[in-house]
Amino acid sequence: MSGNRDNHVGTSNAYTTDAGVASSSLRGIVRVQQLVVVSGPELVANETHTLLAASTEIGRVSGDGARIKLADSEVSRTHAKVTRGDDGRCAVVDCGSRNGTVVNGARVDTATLVDGDVVRIGRSTLVFVDVELVSGSPLAPEAHGLNGTSLRMQALRGDLALVAPRAIPVLVLGESGSGKERIARALHARSGRTGAFVAINCAAIPEALAESELFGHAPGAFTGATGRSDGVFVAAAGGTLFLDEVAELPASVQSKLLRTLATGEVKPVGRADARMVDVRIVAATHRDVAAEVSAATFRGDLFARLSAWVLHAPALRDRRDDILGFARATLAKHGVAMPVAPNAAEALVRFAWPYNVRQLENVVYAAAVRAERGGTLRPEHLPEEIARLVGGRDEPSAKQTMPPVPLEVLAPRDRTPTAEQLKMVLDHHEGNMARVAEFFGKDRKQIYRWAERLGVALRPARDDE
Repeated sequence: MSGNRDNHVGTSNAYTTDAGVASSSLRGIVRVQQLVVVSGPELVANETHTLLAASTEIGRVSGDGARIKLADSEVSRTHAKVTRGDDGRCAVVDCGSRNGTVVNGARVDTATLVDGDVVRIGRSTLVFVDVELVSGSPLAPEAHGLNGTSLRMQALRGDLALVAPRAIPVLVLGESGSGKERIARALHARSGRTGAFVAINCAAIPEALAESELFGHAPGAFTGATGRSDGVFVAAAGGTLFLDEVAELPASVQSKLLRTLATGEVKPVGRADARMVDVRIVAATHRDVAAEVSAATFRGDLFARLSAWVLHAPALRDRRDDILGFARATLAKHGVAMPVAPNAAEALVRFAWPYNVRQLENVVYAAAVRAERGGTLRPEHLPEEIARLVGGRDEPSAKQTMPPVPLEVLAPRDRTPTAEQLKMVLDHHEGNMARVAEFFGKDRKQIYRWAERLGVALRPARDDE
């Protein structure tokens, strides 16, 4: 698996007239390379290491010079190093480590790194980041529901902060599930506008009703128009109108939308008079709008109006260092306090996530439900297409807590256990009495009575993996 090679982060808002392609040739570019530790035994949040030296060592202990320390017993004292060549490209080199260095699932001695590559060292997972930032562009922290600590998200939030207070139309481009509506809502939240935020999915409007939905209609304007409708432009007066999937609008409505954007006037269907509205327009699409313009399915003049400022919602696979943060946030949202095993963490980070954050949230929550009794989210709880990324690789230093036969068969839940069966269940749940009691469907006091009568020693519950 190769990383993302289209790595320019800074958002340019100057477009060529023929193809609508962003150009940054007139602005300075700064290249930033990082290793981000996204998973590890003692990791609480991502640890970001910007690679400035010609060589950076990775190991278990601190040392002189550039060094990344991993609090991981499966990592050698000096495990690997990252070097930068004269051409600016980085490579990871294994330093004869005991457990090896793995890049994108393959054990390597030396491997050239590209943006998005996933490096596994011991029980720790790292993501290599190689991006170009527009010189002088602001980087902004998490705010207004736009989460993620990656450079791409910081650059997006910084660009958003620049344009939000201004009445410039904004076009948000990005794949389905990448958070285009969240970006639109953040723009409105930072705009200072006192009107409502109104969102409409242009792809879901029947063509015959599209004009009426946008601009309103008079009673009797068409069959079924029994009353008056003001339309979404009027509903968003003084606020922000979000036109999601704007490229799906029929051609007949595109021309009327263009006129409204040019004049600020809204003319309802079936009425001769028009009214002025003050509305901030934010449009979004997952389509290649430049290609749509070239194919004459989307008006070039309307594209020019909508794209005064363009924001790109990065796909999740282009910011792999954000993936486990979203996974942990999903678990927290559902009240689940559950560790993610190293192999499961690696699989989540390496998966391409074609449907982005929305898909990740659904997968992680379903996996947590499957993992509830075991207490740790492991690869077998994930869909096969994700779990296969780590194959049958053993967890480093991890006990095999799942027996080859289901525990319910070895220790039937509908009868008093033998000493061996009770010990087996206690070991499986690592001494957690609440889970043992839940397994047998009994009160904890009954588990203590069984243990005393059968002579089974109890041990303190463990919280680690």
